[in-house]
Amino acid sequence: MSLRRQDLNLLPILRELIRTKSVSRAAETINLSQSATSGALARLRSVFDDELLVMDGRNMVATPFANSIQQKVEEACAAIETLYQPLTFDPKSEPRQFNIAATDYVAYTLAGRVAKRILDESFSASVRFHPISRNVEQHLLYGDIDIAIMSDKGAEHIGSTLHGRRLFEDERVVIASTIDPPFKGALTLEAYLNAPHANFEIHQFDSVSMSQIWPELERPVRQVVSVPHFTALPETVANSGCLALIQSRLATQMAAAGLVTIHPAPFEAPPVEIYAYRSPLRSQDRSLDWITDLLADIGAHLPDV
Repeated sequence: MSLRRQDLNLLPILRELIRTKSVSRAAETINLSQSATSGALARLRSVFDDELLVMDGRNMVATPFANSIQQKVEEACAAIETLYQPLTFDPKSEPRQFNIAATDYVAYTLAGRVAKRILDESFSASVRFHPISRNVEQHLLYGDIDIAIMSDKGAEHIGSTLHGRRLFEDERVVIASTIDPPFKGALTLEAYLNAPHANFEIHQFDSVSMSQIWPELERPVRQVVSVPHFTALPETVANSGCLALIQSRLATQMAAAGLVTIHPAPFEAPPVEIYAYRSPLRSQDRSLDWITDLLADIGAHLPDV
């Protein structure tokens, strides 16, 4: 099949049709009329001799063939877009917004420092943090998210095959209520196992708990409450008498208010390794090189706790 005979303008339309599985949503994304998008779908069906999208009840679904070519379509579109990207990126003259997916703990640790660097060095770029989700790898592939920041264990747990760049690490400690701790004296392993616990879960409906990602203990603890934000754990612990295993930097900041106390974990708790991940399809994007370098530099100069 000769490339000269193909209409490459159909490629981004095909990409959005397979992504959204909807003519109307695809049309909205690529700023075409619904009738023009329907016409493009008809032409694509003729080119590939496949329906690509079919009705299943009240919704459209991709055909097996459409699913089988999705990765190739994504790669082809990314390769073409790369041809038009500048060879350099000047953050002081280009008002680029970077979309970063991260937990609230990462945003709590990095967002203020990123903003300060942008302002201090008169960069035109801006950063928008988004909640992280299990399908973050798909969002990176689609370009909805530029960078995903998470622990290497978290990336491993969701089955990610992305290559990440290490930003920083953080020790894990136990926090307890200042007023009503569930133990007396030093925190022993037995006291830890017998105490009620508060936990962070990264997904609301398809939950992944930190105890699943870091299963150091053979005997499970009693999880009384789970919250979707790391920053909610200190207040939860202070008002409940539960224990929580959290990152040391976050614990130190929260303990300053006097609501919780910090204790070493009474078992081997490896540090949390935080990485920045990006899509391999955008490996030539110089603007992503710049923001990744900035994040790594900030991570390397975080104060010790």
